[in-house]
Amino acid sequence: MSKAQRLLAATATVSAFLLSSFCRCVPDGLFKHPSTTTPEQLGDGWETAAPESVDLDPDSLDKVMDEVSVEDRYLNVLALLVARRGRLVFETYLRKPEDRDQYHHIMSVTKSVTSLGTGLAFGHGLSSNIDTALYAYLPDEFDADPRKREITIRHLLTMRSGLLFDNSDFSIEIFANRPDDEIAYILAKPLYADPGDSFYYRDCDPQLLSCAIERATGQTLAELVHDGIFTPLGIADYYWEHTRAGHTSGAMALHLRARDMAKLGQLVLQRGAWQGEQLVPAAWVDSATAPQTTVPEEEEHGWSYGYYWWIVPRFNGFTAWGSGGQYILVVPDKELVIVMVSMPDVSGDAGVPTKLDGFEDLVAPIVNGCGSRS
Repeated sequence: MSKAQRLLAATATVSAFLLSSFCRCVPDGLFKHPSTTTPEQLGDGWETAAPESVDLDPDSLDKVMDEVSVEDRYLNVLALLVARRGRLVFETYLRKPEDRDQYHHIMSVTKSVTSLGTGLAFGHGLSSNIDTALYAYLPDEFDADPRKREITIRHLLTMRSGLLFDNSDFSIEIFANRPDDEIAYILAKPLYADPGDSFYYRDCDPQLLSCAIERATGQTLAELVHDGIFTPLGIADYYWEHTRAGHTSGAMALHLRARDMAKLGQLVLQRGAWQGEQLVPAAWVDSATAPQTTVPEEEEHGWSYGYYWWIVPRFNGFTAWGSGGQYILVVPDKELVIVMVSMPDVSGDAGVPTKLDGFEDLVAPIVNGCGSRS
């Protein structure tokens, strides 16, 4: 187990213990206060519908609601939403109804938005040939190691740059220490493997991609996504953190409302199209959500990795996945989008099964409850 994995595991265990201990110390108070499950028509671009009208078994939704409402399971879950055939049919907030109208830190779901932004950037100066070397965009930022000049955009999209920069160190060094030139700082890290040889999930690769997009297009990733995706989707209330140098965080610092996360899922379900307009190239969405590299440590689950999207063969779908239980699950052949939002600082075991396998188990009745068109 790597240093980062040990640190994350220890943090998750301590956080879960404190959270569960708090619950035991307040036996007379409920930890969860679930809201209604019927979505309200808000004029925010979502049409609402009854589950039966889109051939979704209401009993499957009730079963999941009962499960997620249990006090000593899914402790950190804040919201669960379901959309089928373009209509929002289920929406609940487990702590307070006001969470519907607040944005939340979606952690590494940010990476999946960066993936969409990459497809958008192809029409704004970024080469659609993702085998282009990163050096072509940032030649002044590299050190003397010639192997690093072999890092391509594809390597960044599949977490295979070969740079040795654990996530626990990345967060401290980039967001706390705040180097003046973060691009050169990241690229100065040693190589643990030749570029393209080994999958290693971390935040430095999408951060370099964000910087390459900015250099190629003349816009930050956040500006590009705001104009080309968020504005057409009606996503206005959000926060996207940038680094000291002003570069958009490509990995883990976007804050969105749950309903807006569901819009992004619907956009991907529709292969990048929204209300008759092709926002992101369909071919790019197809490639981003298809298996592009294996993940050896997840072989037992069958998960693989696209371009910042996780492939979920159990449902013949794919998902954005952020630490602590942030998900945008898309199941194309069911015309289904499921969103879960959680407090991001707790994950793992000890009553908080919000890793992907736990999420799969939770929402399986919904996926199985989808009927076919008559």
